[in-house]
Amino acid sequence: MKAVRSQNRIRGRGGVALVIVLLTLFTLGGMAAVFAYSMKVETRLAMNTSNAGELEWLGRSGVEYAKWILMQQDRVTSERGFHALNQFWAGGPGPLESADNPFEGLSLVDVPLGSGQISIQIRDTERLLNINREARNPLLMDLALARAGADATDTAIISGALVDWMDRDEFALAGNGAESEHYLSLDPPYRAKNGPIDDVRELLLVRGVTPSIFWGPSFQSTALGTGSDPAAVVPKRDSKGSSAGLVEVFAALSTGRVNINTAPPAVLSLLLGGDESLAEQVIRIRAGQDGIDGTEDDQPARSVGETARLLGPAAAMGQDRFVTQSMTFEILTTARLGPAKRRFSCLMRRVGARDFQVLVFRPE
Repeated sequence: MKAVRSQNRIRGRGGVALVIVLLTLFTLGGMAAVFAYSMKVETRLAMNTSNAGELEWLGRSGVEYAKWILMQQDRVTSERGFHALNQFWAGGPGPLESADNPFEGLSLVDVPLGSGQISIQIRDTERLLNINREARNPLLMDLALARAGADATDTAIISGALVDWMDRDEFALAGNGAESEHYLSLDPPYRAKNGPIDDVRELLLVRGVTPSIFWGPSFQSTALGTGSDPAAVVPKRDSKGSSAGLVEVFAALSTGRVNINTAPPAVLSLLLGGDESLAEQVIRIRAGQDGIDGTEDDQPARSVGETARLLGPAAAMGQDRFVTQSMTFEILTTARLGPAKRRFSCLMRRVGARDFQVLVFRPE
């Protein structure tokens, strides 16, 4: 009997030891995985740093390539005078059946350049509302903020703070204290800008604008940081529902009128008084028979006079707010040089038939 008990004790101790060994191996494996990931990140950062100059020139080359693409767009007789999502510059198929197709054999993705390659995305900012123009439009701003997730209290605070941020004086809208009083109490402190917004991400500095209101319903916050990548600002701007963050409907620099051929549903709905069914109708008509924007059978408006065809009953409501040709473009360039990669953002505006002015160029 004593021998049996002794064997049971030995087995019990062996089981505990096995558990301890397994836990130790699991811990060591986790530490090794974290270390390997850290080394991988460090190696990539080191590569990007050592190739920073060449990557920047690749990024600037992407901007020049985008300029050339947009100038070639004007050579397409069948698409001249308007910009739409089914055109090559926007990632569409372009004039496939046209004899004057200057894009045959070209790509916007993985374009070889010297010892590296670039991929570009071109998006017009006329697809969005201009925040500097709309900030003093209370009905539109209230609706935009509500759809971004702001409640009535948040909306009142943000609307007043936004006007204060942009006006030229230091007096708060409500007449209570200075505009910068709130901002100077923050860590780090800063002052109200008292000027127009130059970058839509400036809205994150305005009192009451939270990351979730700015980025929209897809925003997530984790222990490791936010779930929204600032480098993905432009791609996020195609919300298909009524809920949309401020970054998905507003731009800081544009002509102020919206391109009806490229505007997402959330923007169209705001311009049409919040009527989602009218916005869906515009999308349905311009998308053609397959109902998908950016495909060969799209039916965009070719001139301002044709916007009534897309707007239907809403033509009288807001036809003067729309255009069919864009003038301001955002270029996202992903530059690769071996394993090194970097992303650059550029904002440029057409200033002539064959000339673009670069307004902003920066790494993301």
